[in-house]
Amino acid sequence: MLRVVFDSNVYISALLFDGPPRQILEFAVKRQVVLIASDAIIAETAGKLADKFSWPEHRIEQFVRATGRLAELHKAEEKIAVVHDDADNRVLECAVAGDADLIISGDKHLLGLKSYQNIPIQKPKYLTYLFEKEE
Repeated sequence: MLRVVFDSNVYISALLFDGPPRQILEFAVKRQVVLIASDAIIAETAGKLADKFSWPEHRIEQFVRATGRLAELHKAEEKIAVVHDDADNRVLECAVAGDADLIISGDKHLLGLKSYQNIPIQKPKYLTYLFEKEE
């Protein structure tokens, strides 16, 4: 089964809007992919939901608990400093630590890398395309 890391922007888009991010989160909920995450990615997402989108504390706690149950959590064994944004580096660290097959992001810095240590970095639509191809 495909092992996938979602960047925080993918979680936020999935929680707030319809479209490919929500579809691919459903793949994880239905256990069609193995979702790989880290405390750093979950914390960044929770912080953005609070600061930028004024989510109430109880909804953020629900997200944190649900994601903790849904995802396979991994801790980085080594610090990575490939891109300027530390949060983006945490995504790469999680992907390496979790032996991910794919990173899904909407972030231009990560997408600009195209891949990291042979782990492709793609937009959410790419994962929906992979599932459409299988049908």
